[in-house]
Amino acid sequence: MNKERIKGGAIGFILCLLLSASVMPVIAQTATRPVIYGVRVNLNGQLLDFAPDSRPFVSGGRTFLPLRDLAETLGLPVDFDIATNTVYLGDRFAVQPRPRTSLRHAAPFFDRNTDNIRFDDTVTMSGVTYNNPLIFRRSSSAAAGVHFSLHNLNGQYRIFSGYMGRADGADMRNATVNILGDGVVLESFDLRATDMPTPFSVFVEGVHQLRIEVRFTGNGITRYAIVGYLE
Repeated sequence: MNKERIKGGAIGFILCLLLSASVMPVIAQTATRPVIYGVRVNLNGQLLDFAPDSRPFVSGGRTFLPLRDLAETLGLPVDFDIATNTVYLGDRFAVQPRPRTSLRHAAPFFDRNTDNIRFDDTVTMSGVTYNNPLIFRRSSSAAAGVHFSLHNLNGQYRIFSGYMGRADGADMRNATVNILGDGVVLESFDLRATDMPTPFSVFVEGVHQLRIEVRFTGNGITRYAIVGYLE
């Protein structure tokens, strides 16, 4: 008999897929419970074939399927880490993407140095509409200096990314945007009013306080938007 088939069948049954309960209690009791073979498995209208040494069975009212055979039929690689007693289906080393949340919902500002900073529902930059932008507005009478907002990240995020640029309809004034984490400048962007929205991605792992600074050049009513996401 093919040794690989014996190995696969043995691992398949040891690492069986339970349809209704945990593994260990059932395995411990199978010696005193009858085993019923003849279970047929239909996958999307196709009746599956199993080798004699890896047949599905019913014991104690629970149905056992050979995990390795079933996974291979579905095109999923199977691996077993004996050190951690863990079965891996699919790519063992795949990294799941972290949830991506808008700055508005993940970390609304806890402090700001001007009333001209706010979150809006939408903004249009170069004819494209973006949701949940952080708006920095410089009025014609606003004092010179840096407008900033502060956001609590509490060290929960790795990446702060999105787009920044001049809002449509605002005066053609340039601006500089600084992104700081716990008082340290992480990235700085010189924005021109005539540019398309600028994509950005800033590494913020371990950062507790995010500070976003915007410095406008010249006078006049100007609005810049930062559409940011945390993940």
